[in-house]
Amino acid sequence: MAVENLTLHVPRGSMFGLLGANGAGKTTTLRMVLSILRPDAGTITWDGEAIASIARSRFGYLPEERGLYPKMKAGEQLVFLAGLNDIGSKEANRRAKEWLGRVGLGGEWGRKVEELSKGNQQKVQVLAALIHDPDLMLLDEPFSGLDPINTEILRETLLQRRDQGRTIIFSSHRLEQVEELCDHVAIIHRGRLLAAGPMSELKKQSGRALVELGFKLPANSAPALDSFISGLGSDTLIVRERRSDSVRIELQDGLTPENVLQAALSSGPGEIKRFEIVQPTLQEIFISAVGAVDPSVVEQFNAEGHLPGSRVLTEG
Repeated sequence: MAVENLTLHVPRGSMFGLLGANGAGKTTTLRMVLSILRPDAGTITWDGEAIASIARSRFGYLPEERGLYPKMKAGEQLVFLAGLNDIGSKEANRRAKEWLGRVGLGGEWGRKVEELSKGNQQKVQVLAALIHDPDLMLLDEPFSGLDPINTEILRETLLQRRDQGRTIIFSSHRLEQVEELCDHVAIIHRGRLLAAGPMSELKKQSGRALVELGFKLPANSAPALDSFISGLGSDTLIVRERRSDSVRIELQDGLTPENVLQAALSSGPGEIKRFEIVQPTLQEIFISAVGAVDPSVVEQFNAEGHLPGSRVLTEG
């Protein structure tokens, strides 16, 4: 997917999420940063210098497709790849052993990559992107194929790198991972930028008014909660999340949080145990931004629970 008039600023030492459905242009953007692809127009700089003039060893790259040598042993592979980035053999061996141990692969040094599980192959590939201690890491779907335990290991590794002042850009279909990890985010769709900036600012500027309302309810009281929600008016709200005793609603024109609270006090289905004005989630911001230009993506998201084209994999 080509990108058009894409302007991004990635602060040093940040975790930056590049978010979009399959075909949005995420991989193309990462490849242009690395000069694998050359843009037809525009410039890409790092610390004010043209990206193409900066030593490749300052960058680390994790492609979405695995790029490891399957017949090569895991430890030897990391040493070899570190050497390509000007790390001496003795230091490369030390780093490889240290990092394999950190991610739970200390005993896998002598195993061929093809003999490892998909999740462990993914961890080796992540290590290949960081073993030379790059200033900037570009990770294309880094959590693909990882089970929850290994997802947490990778999460902690990336946060540690960020806390050490390294800059990380990662693309993902998974909204919850981007929201949890990233302090800055960009949403792109069909090659065009829809929104970008600090996560906190995007939430403030969304213009969305959301309320979470919870009740102390007896068993089998779902109809009473449904009736209360219906009484607020179908034209004045959108139900974003509905549970057995609570609801998260987005207020439309004509309905204020005060209106909702007053209605809950006077005609609610039970005692109020929580009333909170909340910021939108990244999912809600994404739906709003993309839905404005392509409602079909939102329809697929609502039906499938993830972005169209995303790969929901398990480790094997």
